[in-house]
Amino acid sequence: MSDFLDANNEELLKDYFSEAELMVDNLESNILAIENDPANHDAIDEIFRAAHTLKGNSATVEFTEISTFAHKMEDLLDEVRSDRVQVTEDVVDTLLNSLDIIKAMLEARQNGSVYAESVEEISNKIKSFIPEKSGKGKKSSLAPKTVSAPVQSVPVASDSVSKIVDMSEFELLELKQSCQPGQKLWSISVVFDENNPMNSVGGIQVFAALKACGTVLKTVPDFEALYEDEFHKDVIYYVASSNSQEQLEDIAFLDDVTLSVDAQCLENAVAKESSVQLGQKEEKTAQVQPAAETPKQEEKVSAVQMAENSPVQPAKASPSTKAAPASGHAQQSSILRVDSKRIDTLMNLVSETVITKASFNQSAQQQSDMLVQFQTLDSAFREKIRKMFEQLPQYLEEIQNGVPVKDIRNNIMQEYGEIPEYFASFEAKFKDLNTKFHSATQNLGRIAGELQEGVMKIRMVPISQIFDRFPRVVRDLQKDLGKKVNLQIEGEETELDKTVIDDLMDPIMHCVRNSVDHGIESPEERKALGKSETGTVLLKAANEGNMIIIDIVDDGSGIDAEKVRKKAVEKGLIHPNKVLSEQEAANLIFLPGFSTADKITNVSGRGVGLDVVKTMIDKLNGTVNVTTEKGRGSKFSIRLPLTLAIIQGLLVRVGREVYSIPIASVIESHRIKRGEINTIDNYEVLNVRNEVISVLRLSRLFNIRNTEDGEYCFVVIVGTQDKKIGIMVDALIGEEDVVIKPLRDQFTQSPGIAGASILGDGSVSLIIDVSQLLELGVRQEIEARSEYGAIE
Repeated sequence: MSDFLDANNEELLKDYFSEAELMVDNLESNILAIENDPANHDAIDEIFRAAHTLKGNSATVEFTEISTFAHKMEDLLDEVRSDRVQVTEDVVDTLLNSLDIIKAMLEARQNGSVYAESVEEISNKIKSFIPEKSGKGKKSSLAPKTVSAPVQSVPVASDSVSKIVDMSEFELLELKQSCQPGQKLWSISVVFDENNPMNSVGGIQVFAALKACGTVLKTVPDFEALYEDEFHKDVIYYVASSNSQEQLEDIAFLDDVTLSVDAQCLENAVAKESSVQLGQKEEKTAQVQPAAETPKQEEKVSAVQMAENSPVQPAKASPSTKAAPASGHAQQSSILRVDSKRIDTLMNLVSETVITKASFNQSAQQQSDMLVQFQTLDSAFREKIRKMFEQLPQYLEEIQNGVPVKDIRNNIMQEYGEIPEYFASFEAKFKDLNTKFHSATQNLGRIAGELQEGVMKIRMVPISQIFDRFPRVVRDLQKDLGKKVNLQIEGEETELDKTVIDDLMDPIMHCVRNSVDHGIESPEERKALGKSETGTVLLKAANEGNMIIIDIVDDGSGIDAEKVRKKAVEKGLIHPNKVLSEQEAANLIFLPGFSTADKITNVSGRGVGLDVVKTMIDKLNGTVNVTTEKGRGSKFSIRLPLTLAIIQGLLVRVGREVYSIPIASVIESHRIKRGEINTIDNYEVLNVRNEVISVLRLSRLFNIRNTEDGEYCFVVIVGTQDKKIGIMVDALIGEEDVVIKPLRDQFTQSPGIAGASILGDGSVSLIIDVSQLLELGVRQEIEARSEYGAIE
């Protein structure tokens, strides 16, 4: 058995599941496309190719339940492609339901099990659309199964018999010994259709189909040749099976893949071969053939007979490899498909990095050489200075003895005049090295920046990976709710970090479902209001600096502030006398357990949804806001950082510690006198433009005692426009790109900390989790007062 079909081949399974996910998404989007435009033959062809690829790939990894069901789905698609079946709502529903079953089968395989539910109902539904065909014509191009009686001199055996003759007796014996009790040895000759767009995988598909009814012992050509991306017109499979000839031919015949199939029992073929050879021997003997050939034929026949009659112990049959559970890693892994141009860009940058590395190595070597030169010059310089000082008494004595000062000066200049120039050459070399070093450093900075950008682009994937799923979601919702909804998508090419994409599906899903269920009215209501019967939901994405903005807009009824207020009072969320503005009412819908649905359905009413949106977006360091106008519609606006790996942070100092606050959460900062902070009901507050903002001291939250007690301090206001808090720090350091590193061990559950980063000087800076501060900060502040005492 080839390792390619080893069910524990993790890499193969990862590739398969990744490819299958793409095929399923492709199928779904194109099925919805032909529902709106049945004449779109490009979409129909793409659907057929995707289903065919999914079937072939599933057969390759021996997921037979998927390949078999995909084959049934493919039959219907072939009829649609051939214009024998019209695209109707029932056909689209059947195709989408079939696709849901394939998704369930894939999910089961990823979880290490096999889909066990019956698919008979949907299979019969598929068959009901397919018109009856006249027949398959399985054996139209193969030779007859029986060998004609000897005519004239030498009879010609069939193709399959000739293949058996090419096999050695020992190969034949080994195949026969591999048969289990009750099984026969079959030779199944298959002719494949070269016009099939997926002709190179036909051999694998038949192989997988035959494995379901027995053990495939050998193929001609070998299995490895079949697995290669190459077309083989004729393939013979040697199979040990208890099935009949008709059953085997039915199993091996695949529409649009095979032209003809001929199954022959190998024992019968061997007997025919033996009789043919005996007849040849007798006739050749009568015609006085060369003596050397007769014993050879007799030896061959007797060897076959001996092989059939010899009491040799049967060899152990190689069991059919079961479709083993997919490795757990296959489910959790996240495979990223990247444009090759981006990889090429990174390779070029890596090449430049290697060149820059060589430049730094050269500079380091030059610095070592210059250090040695400096030490030598320094020793010589010190020696000269020492000698000069030793000579000074002599020079003074000569002056006293009447030697002219001018002569003494000339002697000193002659002896020690080169001292000022001792380091001139060294200085020139050092300046040259310093220039090269600065140039290499700048070049390295440029490459590092481009590498950072390149790696971030590799992590970037188009948000269409999420948006493409919503046409199906909206289609199902409008059918369940009896509404008419037109989904419009804009900006699907906008790119976002893969890690953000993975966590963004649920929040957007809840917002879209809320817009369709609560926002869009029924056709009758819309008509009575003078609106079009078909409501519109707009899903839009756009970049804004280092942020991405995702809007979910509907033209429905909007949020009824009075209804929201009544529900909030009923659930005890607000005081009955509290008056809510439209914006305040809109914000209440994000509270856990809140729902304005009158009854519980499979879409809404359980109070689970928009609170999940708020929680998930907060975890992604983003914000979500809703604006509404009664009778005109609502808009959910989600703001997220492009990436979670590298962010811009505002560095602040508290005592001796440095913290990073994500710039996306910073609204403004103020330098204030400590006396400007007031206390109201045990809360420290700051008045900013007549707005009262709670102040949280990081020194108290993180138990930092050595803080500055100067007259001035800094307050950084973070949060959103409707929910703010001031963070009191000792100093602002500045903005810097911060690489987020996750925390481990005892720091994992530290409140208010989202991660850590290493600064340029090697020190560690903890990254503030603003969302947690908004929720927990005030409570921590109040609890801390008992330890620190009243505020002066």
